[in-house]
Amino acid sequence: MKLDRYDIALVNVACKEEARPMLQCLHLTKGRVEVADGFILAVRELDLQEGEESPEALIPSKMIKNVKAGKKQQALLAVEDSQAVVTYQDEEGEPIDFEPSYSFRTYGDGKSYPDIKEPCKPYETKKKVQIAINVGLLKKMLSCLPNDGMLRLGITKPDEPLSWYCSNMDRPIWGMLMPMSTDWQDFKWEGIKSDVQPQTETED
Repeated sequence: MKLDRYDIALVNVACKEEARPMLQCLHLTKGRVEVADGFILAVRELDLQEGEESPEALIPSKMIKNVKAGKKQQALLAVEDSQAVVTYQDEEGEPIDFEPSYSFRTYGDGKSYPDIKEPCKPYETKKKVQIAINVGLLKKMLSCLPNDGMLRLGITKPDEPLSWYCSNMDRPIWGMLMPMSTDWQDFKWEGIKSDVQPQTETED
């Protein structure tokens, strides 16, 4: 299977506490990767090669961090019999000796990982309030808050700013985050129907 930089970035969701060894991994199962730390869950479909079967394994996140996937080189991950091997190929699919391939042990078949029978659905059209936020804007907001802060979010209407407030500190931080204009039809999310209307950005 191929690994891109977004697959590798999923390790940021993995648990970092040694007391939770299974949650320090990326769980490969049912054709997808699941990552959790007990508070956050992230799920993404695997980029399987033609004829390749979906592996059932736990991949240590610290090993995936060593993978260098980029535009000029593509990272390939092969998993078989509790052994994982990382190799690289160029844009044409030819093998290259980039950061020489390495192998490592996986944590079994992944059955000890928490069973996520039905992961959270990407989108629910029945929600009364729907709002789209630019990821870069969200990161910028979070970067100005303390890691142990308790964030309170307030949504009134889809086309109005999202208000946020971080209060468990000496001097509270608060502000607003503008929604972005988007057409939900552009996203291949489960639950999307033709009657869903795009959200509009508020005017200054």
